[in-house]
Amino acid sequence: MKNFLTKRIYNLKWWFSQLKTLAIVAVVATAISLYQQRNMVSGFAPDLIVNTLSGERYDLAERYKQGPMLVYFWGSWCGICSLTSPAVSDIAEDVKGSDSSVLTVALSSGDNREVQAYLNKHDYTFTTLNDNNGEISRQWGVAITPSIFYLNPKGEIVLVSSGLSSEWGMRTKLWLARFL
Repeated sequence: MKNFLTKRIYNLKWWFSQLKTLAIVAVVATAISLYQQRNMVSGFAPDLIVNTLSGERYDLAERYKQGPMLVYFWGSWCGICSLTSPAVSDIAEDVKGSDSSVLTVALSSGDNREVQAYLNKHDYTFTTLNDNNGEISRQWGVAITPSIFYLNPKGEIVLVSSGLSSEWGMRTKLWLARFL
């Protein structure tokens, strides 16, 4: 009986130790993420009327009025983006024809032809703006990639994330943006 209780107590101590470590990692990761996002725009999304890679006129204000948006800043040179972009592409495909939408902004990834070639190579079909000179990213305060902004139908930036994001996390935040 004593051996059984000793094992149970040891097992509980081990689990509490693991939970404590997990909590510390979560706090540190959150602090790093908040530090990285310190200069990002909050409040309302900056005005943006530009042409997409396909040459279509894109007015951000017209688009977010139709429903929540995910605005994804990425680079063809960004390793983490190569893990996040397939999920963004899947979300963009799924929300076509709905009131939600996805807009992506390619940062310092070459001219329009090079960015389009990159998109074609990876079968990404999301709407993309080329920010080769960094003007759009400066307006939004983007300093790291990937950075993802979630807009509600009023154009308010209601959530921001940076770094690696899961597809379900992005889908959940896009859904939540409708209500925030």
